[in-house]
Amino acid sequence: MTEDLRKPILPGTGASDYERYLRTDELLSLQKSREQLLHPDELTFQVVHQASELLMKGAAWELERARVKIVAGEFAPATRLLRRAHGMLEHPVAMLHILENITPYDYHLIRAGLGHGSGLDSPGFLALLHIAPRIGDAFQEQLRVKGLKADDIYRRHEEFFDLHELAEMMLDFDERMQVFRFHHLKLAQRVIGGGVIGTMGTPVEVLQQRMQHLAYRELWDLRNQITAETNASMPE
Repeated sequence: MTEDLRKPILPGTGASDYERYLRTDELLSLQKSREQLLHPDELTFQVVHQASELLMKGAAWELERARVKIVAGEFAPATRLLRRAHGMLEHPVAMLHILENITPYDYHLIRAGLGHGSGLDSPGFLALLHIAPRIGDAFQEQLRVKGLKADDIYRRHEEFFDLHELAEMMLDFDERMQVFRFHHLKLAQRVIGGGVIGTMGTPVEVLQQRMQHLAYRELWDLRNQITAETNASMPE
């Protein structure tokens, strides 16, 4: 007798194994019901933020795996995991633009139900902020053990190809964090304004100040150093 492949075999209550594995019954019940919505756009607001949190959780997971690989001196696998995390982080940035379609008056109807909720409390983004310096520390320790400086792996990038590629992936991560902060700031300015107080009592201008934070400043500053040295060596 042929097995019915449509019949679920995993534990759970979903009508299919797809639903049971992804726990879609729970996942799709985490948004407000139609009756609870303060405005029809609130469902979009919740879905975008929840999806972003899931993607940032996934990115932080891969970044921690990458950190472990760096500690073990496995630079190529670490670079691959960083690249995967970067792919996940592209989507939260893109989804911020969806929220730009909520008009200011409609947003303030939604905002009434947020309490003191603020993007500054995002568990996903805080996890990314937490892992970033730990990756940097692991990278710097590898340079120390090998008796290298960041400048060495750029000057001799063919010799230290894996370390060079890892450094570039770290910069990609740092850049994506900057891009997310920038688009989040522009979203806030577009919807509630740039000279106001947010839901957490924090001025929107603080978002702009935080854009100045760099996780891997040494790698950014190295560009200035290389350019300055090159300019100094050129004949007048």
